Amino acid sequence: MERSEAVITGVVLAGMCGVIAVLVLLGREIGPDVAASPVEPSAIEGTIPVLTDLDYFVLEAIEFVETTRGRSFVRNPVVLALTEADFVARVEDDFAAGFKDSPEDLEMLNAIYRSTGLISPQESIDEVLQAFGAAGILGFYDPETDELVVRQVDDLSLLTKSTIVHELAHAFDDQHFNLDRPEYDDRTDEVPWTFRATAEGSANWVEAAWEATLTEAQRGRLFNEESTFGDPGAFDAFELSYLMLEFSVYELGEAFVEDLIETGGVDALDAALTEPPFTSEQVEEWEAFSIGEIGRLIDPPPADGNVQFEGAGGQVLIRSLFRGNGIFLPFEWGGDQMTVWDDGGLSCFRWDIQSDTPAGLDTLRELFDQWVATVGSGSVRLLDSATIRVDRCV
Repeated sequence: MERSEAVITGVVLAGMCGVIAVLVLLGREIGPDVAASPVEPSAIEGTIPVLTDLDYFVLEAIEFVETTRGRSFVRNPVVLALTEADFVARVEDDFAAGFKDSPEDLEMLNAIYRSTGLISPQESIDEVLQAFGAAGILGFYDPETDELVVRQVDDLSLLTKSTIVHELAHAFDDQHFNLDRPEYDDRTDEVPWTFRATAEGSANWVEAAWEATLTEAQRGRLFNEESTFGDPGAFDAFELSYLMLEFSVYELGEAFVEDLIETGGVDALDAALTEPPFTSEQVEEWEAFSIGEIGRLIDPPPADGNVQFEGAGGQVLIRSLFRGNGIFLPFEWGGDQMTVWDDGGLSCFRWDIQSDTPAGLDTLRELFDQWVATVGSGSVRLLDSATIRVDRCV
């Protein structure tokens, strides 16, 4: 689900996990061009630049990231801390501008998100993302401008510091491995999602290493800042499945990177950033990654209207839809293909899914029966001995 995943992997709830997002829109990092660096020397010849507490911490954090990742930055990234009002305005403007330039993508994303129940039929994903960004984004990094923008909490809180460390890790990875990959924009497999999960896992791993240097009292203060950030009630308006999917790149990506580091050190992480996993199953299940299990190749199912998307939904989408509707039982994923279309104003999907074993297929069918009953519409049937087909229109 290439384009939808490109959007959903960019933001995260501060109160939910206390980490920062690379703000991603339609397969690329976004943010207006701003040239303001706290670590640039004074433009006035012969004068000594006056460094702020933020400047000093950025220099300290750069050194920490370099030590943790085992090599130096190519260049100092631009760091800009904005007030609450300025940061929210910028995030909202960036999302609005991005969708204005690609109305066809907005139409496709609405069909995907509505039909799967990630948003309600009355909602539009651009408005949902704007509201979510204003409520939960703490920072973002734009590889096109090398700019790191953070929402400054208080003067220089531990939350702001952890934000800077996380985003500097993204800047480091971008300089060495290129986080801006337009060649992924038109892919319909899961690689755009797995790449972002690997990138977020890398930044989370560096951030966790920095947090480990804090005292117990400081870690307690940071936790309190994370858990009290923003208005928790602001997230009540979002579907839980949507929040689960938003959070997945951080939760699954961090665990994946920890396995990489434990197995092969930073070299293994560097290799995964260069050539990311093929499926979300490989990110979530280390054995699937280690043996190169990629799932079965399945043809996209037929549509009953104007096709807007054909591609993989993946284990991560199934997992998010189930958990968002109170279904936490394990399941086996063996491959899938989804087709999404418009049917006279209705958003519809048809999803063919396979499992690794016959027993696993039976479980998948039972769990999707529960999901259909919970969301209130749809159908599930055994297509053949290896495949179930799930249909839904809203």
